[in-house]
Amino acid sequence: MLEKLDVRQMRLLLLLLDKKSISRVAESLNVSQQAVSVQLKILRDIFQDTLFVRHGHGVAPTPKAIKLGLMLKDIVKALEDSVQPEEFNAKNINKTIVISATDYAQQVITTALFSHIRRVAPGIKLIITELEIETLTQSLTAGDVDLAITIPEFLSDNLPCETLFNEQYKLVSSADNAPITLAHITDLNQHEHVIVSPSRPNLRGSSTDWFKCHHVNRNIVASIPSFTMLCEYVYKSNVIAFIPSRMLPDSRLREIKLTQYPPGFDAVVAWHPRVTHDPLYKWLITQIKQISE
Repeated sequence: MLEKLDVRQMRLLLLLLDKKSISRVAESLNVSQQAVSVQLKILRDIFQDTLFVRHGHGVAPTPKAIKLGLMLKDIVKALEDSVQPEEFNAKNINKTIVISATDYAQQVITTALFSHIRRVAPGIKLIITELEIETLTQSLTAGDVDLAITIPEFLSDNLPCETLFNEQYKLVSSADNAPITLAHITDLNQHEHVIVSPSRPNLRGSSTDWFKCHHVNRNIVASIPSFTMLCEYVYKSNVIAFIPSRMLPDSRLREIKLTQYPPGFDAVVAWHPRVTHDPLYKWLITQIKQISE
């Protein structure tokens, strides 16, 4: 019989103990007296006791009802507290958070995030790791990584994420070399290029279809895994490269103006579904979004 008991009936019993009147309980619950009587009958069947008897203009509890009330009061309170939003204060948190990020995200997001965290939540420590594309989902699932800052293409479909911003590319050359002027985008064919290709090391680069549609066949002379390295390659060589705009200005580089640019990319923060409603993770994601704006 106990499986028939629900929180609604527990609260009803506690109200009857408090108000000692079916009509007043019905009024407080905004239901009919008949509805209260029906639920009381279910309670009587469950506990095999009258629970309440008529007394004057109201009802009086039996000894068993009083005993149940003492037990159910704490149970109902605990259940009600469990569905209330937890109070969250970042200053009171002591935890180590592991963030997996591309080298680009490390430079333009996590550096600012670290500085911000030190000010508002000094008990939170950060471990920033290189993004391992092949094992990212496994690392988030196992809890080895808490958050990932990357691009959507590197994420599996079952990982929730939020877009931080859309990044655009800029074309650069070394600041030590003579300025380059390109009258038309096809003038890119006259120069040597360096690209970043972290997921599939090759000499093709991203946006292949876009360049093809614009009759650009880049002479790619090097493919490297990170934008941080790319800046150094460009600075020390007579090559050009497309880099994310948020990495500029850089005193080592000079921007080359174009009338058309290849499509950019979305930067996202991702996590495992099990922490979606965790107050700490929700707070961290909000901080990352605000820093990225």
